[in-house]
Amino acid sequence: MHMSTSLTYSLSRQIKPCRNKSSVSSDIVRIKVYLGRRRLNIQLCCHDSKGENMTENENAADEALVFENGPSGDSKDDLPVKVNYDRAMDYLGGFGPWQRRVFFLICLPTGFSAFQAFGIIFIAFEPDVHCRVPQDSFSGLNATPAELLNVTIPWELKDGEWTRSQCKRYSYNMSDTDLHATYGDFMEAHPVANRTQISCDHGYQHDTSEYKSTVVTDWDLVCSESWKVSLAESLWFAGLMVGAVFGGHAADRWGRKPVLLASLAIDYMFGIICAFSPNYAAFVSFRAVIAACTMVSVLVPFVMATELVSPDKRSLVGMVIWIYWAIGYVILSGIAYLIRTWMWLQIAVTMPYLFFISFWWLVPESPRWLISRSRHEEAAAILRSAAEVASVTIPDEVFHDTIPLTQTEEKTKEKEKLYTFVDLFRTPNLRKWTLNIFFNWIVNTLVYYGISLNTAALSGNMYLNFAISGFVEIPAYILSIFILNRFGRRWPLCLMLLFGGVACIVAFFIPKHLGWMTTTLAMTGKFCITASFAVVYVFSAEIFPTVVRQIGIGMSSMSARVGGMVAPFINLLGVYWTPMPYVIFGGTSVAAGLLALLLPETKGKALPATIEDGENFGKEDGIVNEE
Repeated sequence: MHMSTSLTYSLSRQIKPCRNKSSVSSDIVRIKVYLGRRRLNIQLCCHDSKGENMTENENAADEALVFENGPSGDSKDDLPVKVNYDRAMDYLGGFGPWQRRVFFLICLPTGFSAFQAFGIIFIAFEPDVHCRVPQDSFSGLNATPAELLNVTIPWELKDGEWTRSQCKRYSYNMSDTDLHATYGDFMEAHPVANRTQISCDHGYQHDTSEYKSTVVTDWDLVCSESWKVSLAESLWFAGLMVGAVFGGHAADRWGRKPVLLASLAIDYMFGIICAFSPNYAAFVSFRAVIAACTMVSVLVPFVMATELVSPDKRSLVGMVIWIYWAIGYVILSGIAYLIRTWMWLQIAVTMPYLFFISFWWLVPESPRWLISRSRHEEAAAILRSAAEVASVTIPDEVFHDTIPLTQTEEKTKEKEKLYTFVDLFRTPNLRKWTLNIFFNWIVNTLVYYGISLNTAALSGNMYLNFAISGFVEIPAYILSIFILNRFGRRWPLCLMLLFGGVACIVAFFIPKHLGWMTTTLAMTGKFCITASFAVVYVFSAEIFPTVVRQIGIGMSSMSARVGGMVAPFINLLGVYWTPMPYVIFGGTSVAAGLLALLLPETKGKALPATIEDGENFGKEDGIVNEE
C-alpha cells in the first residue's frame, strides 16, 4: 500500500509489562498515524531475548499489530493546530461581516493621516508680506494706507506681473518738509529713480486677512528665510521615508497590530507637542517624527486589509481604504476654513487620535501574519471569534490543515527566518518586479504631491480648490474598483499614468487668463494620478511575498519619499527653462506607465507566501525568466 507524503504523525512510547503470564520484560510501542482526517492507532509489543520460552499463543497475542481506525474527531486535541486561512474564508466569506467590521476600523487611521499630511498647506501658509515701516517715520504724511505703501514699498516684476516687493523697502533722507507734506508733494519731491532700496530692517508686515497666524508669520519665514519652508516639506518626506523603512520591518517582525498602535500613540503625543513648538527647529523635528508614524499608520492598515480578504476582494479594499484618505482630505479644508490659527489647527487635526485607544480591544492581529510566523493557536482563536461575529461554523479540519511533511518543514524554516530588504533583490524576477514598483512609486509621488501641494496657486478660492482636489479623488477610487476588477492591474496603471502625464504637460501651456482651464486640467491630472497611486498600492501588496510584504511596501514607499524630496529641486529647473519641471513630471509619468506593462498580472491570484513563490509569480503571463 502506498502511503501519501501528506502523512503527519505523532509517536508516543510507553514502557510497561506486556499482558502475558511470563515474567519476560517487554515494551509496548503505540504509534498514532494521521492520514488526512483519519487516525490509525498502531500498537506493537516488543520483547527482549528472554522471551524465547513464551508460548506460541502468547507471542501471537503480544506481537500482534492493533489498528484502531477511526475519525480523528474523536480526539481532535491530539491533532496539531495548523490553520488554513484561505479555507477559513470559504466559511467567513471573502469579505464577510467580520472582515467588514475590522476593515472599517483600520481604515480610520488612513483618513486621519490625511490631516497630518496636508495640514502643512495651511499651517505653513505664506500670506502676502512686505517690509514693516517704522510707525513714526511717516506719521505726519497726509496719505491713505494705499498711498503710504506706494511711498514705502517698491514694485517688482514677477512672472510677468507687477507686485509689491516682499523683501525691500525705500529708504529716505527725510526733511521737516517731507514729514508734513501731502502725498502728491512727497512723490514729486522723491521720484522713483532717486529712491534707495534696502532690506527689511524692521521686520515684516504679514497680511492676516486669510490667516491670523501661521508658522511663516510667527517666525518670519520669508525672503532670506523662505528656504526653511521648503526644508520643512523635505524633512516631512524624510520622516515618511524613515517610517516606511523601519515601520515595514517592525510590522513584519513584531506584528501588524502592535506596530500600528505604537505609531498612532506616538503620532498623537508629538502632534500635540508640535502645536506648542517654541521655534522652527523644534517644529520641523516634531513634524519629522509625526511623518514617520503617519507613514506607518497608512501602510500597516493597507497591508492588514489586503491580508484579511480573499483575492477577488483585494482590489475593492485597496480602493476603499483610499476613499477614507480622500474624505479626510476634504474634511481638512473645512477644518482649516474654520480655524485660522496654526497652533489650534494642529491640535484639532491631532485630537481624533484619542479614539484609537479602543483599537487595543477592537482590532485583532492579522491572522495571515500569525500563520506566517507559525503562531497557529492565536490565529485559530481569532478565526473562531470571527465565526461568532459572522454567525457561521468553521469545521475543525480548517484548524488542523494537513500539509506535506517535507513542505511543512521548508515553510517553517522560511517563516522563522528574519528577512531584510536585501531579500527583495536576491532572485532575478523578484528583483525586476521590485525595481519597477519602486520607480512607479517615485513617479506617482512626484506628480501627486506636485499637484496637491500647489492647489493654493490655482485661481479661485484656496479652500474650495483644496476641497475639489480632495473630492476628485473619491470618483477616481470608485472608478478604479470597477476597472481593476474587470481589466486587472497592469493596463489600468499604464493608462492612468499616461493620461496624467499628458495632462500635466498640457496644463503648463494654457494662457494665464484661462485660469479655469488650467484648474480643470490640473484636476484631471489629479484624478488620473490618484487612480494610478491606488493601483500601485494594490500591486505592491499583491506582488511581494508574505514574508517580505510589509518590507516591500515600506521600501516602495521609501523610494516614493525620495521622489517627494527631489521634487522641489526639479521645480528649480524652471529658472533655466520654464516648462522643464512639467516635462520631467509628464515624461517620467509616461515612462512609468509603459514600464507597468512589464509587471505580472495579479488579479484574482493567490498571494505569494515565500521568496520562491514570489520568484515564480507570473509564469502564466510568460514574462518571467525560466532558469
